[in-house]
Amino acid sequence: MLEVETRNSGRPQAEQETGASLPPSPSQMAGDSKASRASGVRPLEPDDIPAVADQFQRTFRNPRKPAPESLEAYLSDLFLHHHWHEPDLASRVYIDAQGQVGGFIGVLPLRLVFNAKPVRAAVAGSLMVENPAENPLAGARLLRSFLAGPQDLSISESANAVSMGMWERLGQAPEVAYSMDWLRVLRPAGFAVAALGHWLRPARVLAPVASFADNIGNRIGRNPLRPDLRTRGYADDRDAGDDELIGHIPCFAEQYSLRPDWDEASLRWILAHAERKERYGEISKRIVYGKGGAPLGFYIYHKRARDVGRVLQIMARPDAAAGVVESLLNHAYANGCVALRGRSHPGITSILMRRKSLFYSLSSTVVHSKNQDLLAPIRSGDALITGLAGEAWTRIIGGEFT
Repeated sequence: MLEVETRNSGRPQAEQETGASLPPSPSQMAGDSKASRASGVRPLEPDDIPAVADQFQRTFRNPRKPAPESLEAYLSDLFLHHHWHEPDLASRVYIDAQGQVGGFIGVLPLRLVFNAKPVRAAVAGSLMVENPAENPLAGARLLRSFLAGPQDLSISESANAVSMGMWERLGQAPEVAYSMDWLRVLRPAGFAVAALGHWLRPARVLAPVASFADNIGNRIGRNPLRPDLRTRGYADDRDAGDDELIGHIPCFAEQYSLRPDWDEASLRWILAHAERKERYGEISKRIVYGKGGAPLGFYIYHKRARDVGRVLQIMARPDAAAGVVESLLNHAYANGCVALRGRSHPGITSILMRRKSLFYSLSSTVVHSKNQDLLAPIRSGDALITGLAGEAWTRIIGGEFT
């Protein structure tokens, strides 16, 4: 999540109680001077994790509760023990004038291949800044530090309006074809209640009524959004375990000239993280087959009855993508989802559009490289840089920590 989130802290306790702060002692002044000299951006260290987790909890989760140990453990695993971890592609922290962690940008290493040559890439997310009034340039410094790293290609697939403004001031524009989210409503009444329930929890009690209304609409043929099973462009689809899926993913990725250089171990590590997204529901990993049993593609999504399913990845042969999308819609409908949403890709945008999907933008995908040859496949839609290749697979997005 490349979202610049800011928080303002109150005055020190003594100042709040007396209305004025006490004069600093000589030792305090010496300490302040030392802290000021130490301020700036540096790589994330293990001792920073508690402070980063605390800031993450206050910013993205529940500011009324302390950061749980499970969150600290996960951030450490993700940012310090990534399967492709490299010390010079580390996440970064901003150290304020008091010597405390005042900001953070998460960096995930990504190994790509382009025209059979290795490419070092890095994905940025979870950009957080505290005390912006005191540190107004902290966010920009963190982003500049990330872009100044040794990677050949810098990527973010979750830049919000604030962080996108920083990218634009550095001369970068969003990659529109990779920045659109899609929404495909399956049960209109159920979707309306689910959407309202995310803003007003008591509204969820209307879910049974919405289900009844949608069922009546289906029976009388008044739900034009129900998937049409008669137009199936595939012969079969079934659940797949990680072993089977790992055997197919690199084959489907080969159609892109710029793609992750996955091996079995890296894919197993990523899929293990993607498995648990408690906020989104149970994961489904399915492979779609054509006549004769040839695999056409696969999809991974999280589902929960009477809620919106979250699609992590759709990958398919170019001539079979429509059938894979149809399988996804049918499976989600059969499992009670009221809608599906996910990040689009140029290879499936027109297919989703023809199947009554809506498109919008919550965050932007943005890339930077001094090598224009690496940007060309992205601009032409011939790159795989989101989903399993980005940061959406992490438990930071959709996971619960207690």
